[in-house]
Formats: sequence, structure tokens, C-alpha cells
Amino acid sequence: MTILAARDEWRYRPMAPLSVPTRDDIARFKPYGNHDLVPLGWTLVDQSENGTARIIAENGTAYTVSEVPINRGLWKLVLLDDEAPTRQTALIIGIISGLAALVALLALGLVEQRRREIKQRLASQAALQAANDMLETRVQERTAELRAAQDELVHAGKLAALGQMSAGIVHELNQPLAALQTAADNAVLLVDRGSIGDARGNLTRIGELVRRLGRLTSQLRVFAYKSSSPLGAVSVEHAVAESLKILAGRVKEGGVAVATEIDAKLFVVADQTRLEQLLCNIVANALDAVEGVERKSILIRAGREEAQTVRCRIVISNSGPTIASDVLQRMFEPFVTTKPAGKGLGLGLMLSNHIARSFGGELHARNLTPDGAEFVVTLPLAEIAEAASHG
Repeated sequence: MTILAARDEWRYRPMAPLSVPTRDDIARFKPYGNHDLVPLGWTLVDQSENGTARIIAENGTAYTVSEVPINRGLWKLVLLDDEAPTRQTALIIGIISGLAALVALLALGLVEQRRREIKQRLASQAALQAANDMLETRVQERTAELRAAQDELVHAGKLAALGQMSAGIVHELNQPLAALQTAADNAVLLVDRGSIGDARGNLTRIGELVRRLGRLTSQLRVFAYKSSSPLGAVSVEHAVAESLKILAGRVKEGGVAVATEIDAKLFVVADQTRLEQLLCNIVANALDAVEGVERKSILIRAGREEAQTVRCRIVISNSGPTIASDVLQRMFEPFVTTKPAGKGLGLGLMLSNHIARSFGGELHARNLTPDGAEFVVTLPLAEIAEAASHG
């Protein structure tokens, strides 16, 4: 019989059904008043050896039961522990433990993945570096091969052009050679007759023809020669001045007004001799162009050209007639000329164009309005330090 309980509904109720005699004695003496003595209705679920048990109460709540005897075993104290909080705590602990284990596994997986990524990245970097080194080596080899092939192609192109020129060259050589033969024969006859003055004139003519042949063979030799001399910083002002010195006789004889507007600090990447040859050819063409006009003038300007890359722009303009459109389109081809037969070979501008390209530059021509023409040479500028060292 339950005498005291934490819950009022458990008080004065037996833990198990009472026998009939016991119920009669209680009814006779009424030690518990008018309580109906309904059993607690606990269902035993488990009984352990250490004296604890598990029960389920009438309301379905599970309890852990512990019994402690008191008053020499006449009474006993029954302690009921609700299992729900314990189960909830255990569930929470289990969930936390599971989450902790999951987090630990995830962290371990991330560490392993990170380690693999680092290892793979290092391997990829090593492979990429090796491939880059190999590619750089191949590029250098290919660049060297291409440069060599380009040099060979340029040289082969020159020789092919020379082959195309052969017929015209034979004609150009035959004319002065025939004139030389005639002049020489006449000089012999004049000397025999004692006409020294006339013989001197023939000898002068022979000298002019020899010089003409020399100019022709010199131009062809320069064109066919595979130049390997390094380029350096060349003063544009100095190259123009030297070119004008070479042509000073023609300038004076023709009464041509030549003006220059050149920056003294302008240096280009070129070869001194070939740059002078380029300028001489263009200025000589300009002198030929102004021969038959009243106002004979040539203007040479040079300055910096600001484009994608800074370059030098040399402009040589003349006051002669404009160039025919069909000639203008082909004027850098061999033997294209507007000069009368016997006066021009049609090689100067072709050579000048080739020289400009060998310096990494360009040569263009255009007509002016209302008359005149100009030739524009663009060349790469030399570094200031390099130019100073050549000064």
C-alpha cells in the first residue's frame, strides 16, 4: 500500500491487487478512510539483478524503479525516475555525437581533398612548367629556323628578281658597250688625224659611259648581296647631309632649291651606307622629276610619327609633275620608270624599297595637289641611349 507519494493520484493505492481477506480487513477498520484502494496499474517491463526495474504507469510513462528498505524492512521507499528526459538527453547526446563524428569525417575528407588538390596542383604546375620550358625551347628553335628560312627566301627572291631582270640588263649593258666601242674607235681615228680636241670629247664620253656601267653593276651587286652587317643607330640629319653632298653637282647644275626640316636628335635603326643609298635614289628621282618644270624645288622633312609604335617619318617631296596612276601602283617593281630610254634603269626605287624593308620600315609614294609628288619612308626609331653611344 502506498502511504506517501509525490503524486496525489498514487496515494493510498496498492501496487498490486489486494486479496479478498485483506480488502475485508481494510473495509472493517478503514485505516485509509474512504479511498477506493484501486491498484496503481503499473506494468513491469524489466527486472535487473541489482534491484532496479522498469515499469510503465497507467498514463504510459516509463519509469526506472529503485527500492530502498526502511524501518528494518517493514517499509520500503520506491523511487521512480522518468526515463523521458534521460532518453531525450541520451538522444541529444547521440545526435551531437553523430554530428560531431560527421563533422570530423567531413573535416577529414576536406583535409584529404585539400591535400589531393595541392598535390595535383603541384603536379600540374610541374607539368605546365615542363611543357612551358619545352615550348619555349621549341619556339626559340622554330624562330631561329624561321629567321634563317626568311633570310634564305629574301636572298632567293633577290636572285629570282635578278633572273627576271636579265633581259633588260643585257639591253642596258649592250647600249653603253656599243657606244663605248664606237667612241673608242672614233677616238683612235681622231688621234690619228691630230684632232686632239675632238678626241678629248670622245674620251670624256667614254668616261661617262663607264661611270654609267659602274652605277648599274653597283646597284645590282648591292641588291644581290646577302647583307649580314648589324644595324645600329644612324643620325637622319647626317645621312641626309651626306646624300645631298653626293648629289650636290646635280643640284647646282639643275638650279634646284633643296630645303630640309630635320630634327637633329632623330636617330633610326639602319645601316649608314644603305640609308644614304636609299635617300640618294629618291632625291635623284626628285631631281629628274623637276628638270622640265619652271619652279624646281625639293623639300626633305623628318620627324617622329606617333602611331601604335613611335617611328621616324622621312618625307621627300618635289615640285615636278604628278605620277601616272598606273605607274604609281607599280613603281617599286623592277624596270618601271617614266624616264626616257637610256636615262633610267627603273631599279633605284625597287632597291630603295628593299633597303627600307630590310631596316624594318616601309616606303610609299603619293601625288600632291595640284602637282608634285612625295615619297615617305618610315623607319623604326633607335633608343636614345643607343643613339648617344653612336654620337
